[in-house]
Amino acid sequence: MSWRDKTVLITGATGFIGGRVCERLFQAGVKNVRALVHTPHRAARIARLPIELCPGSLLDRASLRAALGKSQIVIHCGLGIGRGIVDGTRNLLEASQAAGVERFVHISTAAVYGLTPKPGSETEDAPLPHTGEPYCDNKGRAERVVLNFGRRGLPVVILRPSIVYGPYSAWSTRLIPDLKEGRVSLIDGGKGSCNITYVDNLIDAVFLSIENQQALGQAFFITDGETITWGDFIQAHANMLGNGRPLPNLSLQEIRDHYSRQPGMVTGSLKATRDALRSREFRQMLLRIPATKKVLDGLWHWSASLDDKSRARLRSQVGIRPSPPIASNHTRWIPDAETVATQTTSIFFSIEKARRLLGYKPRIPFAQGIALVEQWLRFGNYL
Repeated sequence: MSWRDKTVLITGATGFIGGRVCERLFQAGVKNVRALVHTPHRAARIARLPIELCPGSLLDRASLRAALGKSQIVIHCGLGIGRGIVDGTRNLLEASQAAGVERFVHISTAAVYGLTPKPGSETEDAPLPHTGEPYCDNKGRAERVVLNFGRRGLPVVILRPSIVYGPYSAWSTRLIPDLKEGRVSLIDGGKGSCNITYVDNLIDAVFLSIENQQALGQAFFITDGETITWGDFIQAHANMLGNGRPLPNLSLQEIRDHYSRQPGMVTGSLKATRDALRSREFRQMLLRIPATKKVLDGLWHWSASLDDKSRARLRSQVGIRPSPPIASNHTRWIPDAETVATQTTSIFFSIEKARRLLGYKPRIPFAQGIALVEQWLRFGNYL
C-alpha cells in the first residue's frame, strides 16, 4: 500500500510551507488529507482544495486528537511562540503515538545552530548549541523531544531547511517593499551565505522522508545545494524592479559603530517612552475613551486662539507626529540586529547526508526558482 493511499495530517497548513504541502499532496493524488487550522480566515489558500479543514491548536490536546482521526502520516509544519514551540510539538507527538501514526515528519530549521551558525555547523554531526536566541533554542528543544519519541518507537524524521523561498514566501513579499522604500543595504557587499531552499525542493524531501526507511530517527539539512550569497538573493529581487541602481553597501564595522552610538538601556527606554506617548497610535487609543476625547478635542480647538508659534508648539506635543525611522542614517538603511546576524554567516550547510540516505536531489535551481518567484510577484501585484 502506497503512502499516497493513506491519511495525512498537516499542521501549520495555513502557512507558507504548510499551504504548499497541501497543494503538492493534492497534485500527488493523495485522497485523504487533513489540515489543522488554527486561524480560519487564513485558510483561503487551502480551502479551495478537496481536503478536510480541522479546527484546532497545537496547545489544545483534545483538538489534536480530533484532527488526527485515523491519520497514518503527520507532517508537522506548525510553529508556535516561545515555549509553545516545544509544548505544541510534544502534544502532537503524544497524540500521534497514541493514534499509531506510521511516520512523523518534523519541519525544523537550520537556525537550531543560531542565526549566525559558527564554522563546524556544516553537517548534522555538530551538537546543538545554546544560542541565546529564544526561537533557535526552542526549535532545538523541540528537536530533542522529537528524537526522544523516536527512541520510544514513533517513526520520526527531522528536516532542517534554512531560507525557504518561493511564491507566498515572506522573504520576497517583505523584501520587495523594502527595496522600493530604500530600506535595504548589503552587508559587507552581501557576501554572507544564504542557504536557500526552493519550497518545492523542500517538499520533495518531505515526500522522500515518508517513503524512506533509512530516514527514521535522522535529522537532515535541506538546501538547494548552491553557494548563493545574500547579495545574489537580494540583487535578484532588485533586478525585478528594474531600477538598475547599485544597492547601498555597509560594512559590518559601520553597523556596529552605528549601534554603539545609540542610547543605552535607560536613556533609550525614556526616549522610546516619550515617543510612544506622542505617537499617532497612542493618541488614537486615547481618543477611544470618551472623556479623554472630549478633553483632547477641546484642547485642540482652544489652541486655534493662540499665536502661530505657540499653537504649533502645543500641537507638536499632543498632535499626530510621524516618527522618522530610527534605523536610517539618511543615506543608507541600517539593518536591525536580526538581519545582521542572519546575513553574516560564512557557512553553507551540507546536504550530502540527505543525498545519501534520502536520495534527495534538488530539482529546481536558483535561476529557475527566482524566475518563478518573479512570475508570482507580478501576478500578485507586488511588482
